[in-house]
Amino acid sequence: MKPSSVCQFPMKAIELYGDRAGSRGTFQFAGLAWLQTEKVVLMHGDVQSLAKPAEWRRFHRLATLAHRLKKPMVLWNLPVVREPSASLALASAIQQTELQLVNLPHPILTVFDGTIAWDAVELALGDGAVLTKPMHDEDAALPLRQHVKIAERADDIPAHLSALLCHLSEIPAEELMENRRETLRLLVKRPLINGKS
Repeated sequence: MKPSSVCQFPMKAIELYGDRAGSRGTFQFAGLAWLQTEKVVLMHGDVQSLAKPAEWRRFHRLATLAHRLKKPMVLWNLPVVREPSASLALASAIQQTELQLVNLPHPILTVFDGTIAWDAVELALGDGAVLTKPMHDEDAALPLRQHVKIAERADDIPAHLSALLCHLSEIPAEELMENRRETLRLLVKRPLINGKS
């Protein structure tokens, strides 16, 4: 895996841990970050993230914080896939996190910087995405497509994120939430758990 792109950008950030009893997980970063002048809640992961209930609970805490602070979320290299079975604890943590994300009245942006694999279902919980690779043909029908930016270089990601955030911030919260629900109805038939690249 190539070095994390997020570390290459000059970005002020404060990592947050929350529940001391829970696992820190395998996130590369989880906390507050300043995207130019905008403060966002950033979750930066990899293919090992979101394998355990404690990691989903940390994700839920950050989504709750985004709601309380009235800030958008950026999910960076955070792959999820659908699988038919999960432990009760994992399924419960996933369901609570997904519900919090679907009902977040602020934009959720997804970033895949080319260091890990992704597909259409990885974008289901987001309102917009910045990708360093074009979408596959089978992804063309994804309702999110009008809010996708393709970055030619990793260095272009922050500018694309800022532009998307500006655009999405003008969309009413009710519309953002309904769009997420509709996308999930179309794409999600099984629980979210950690993906494999």
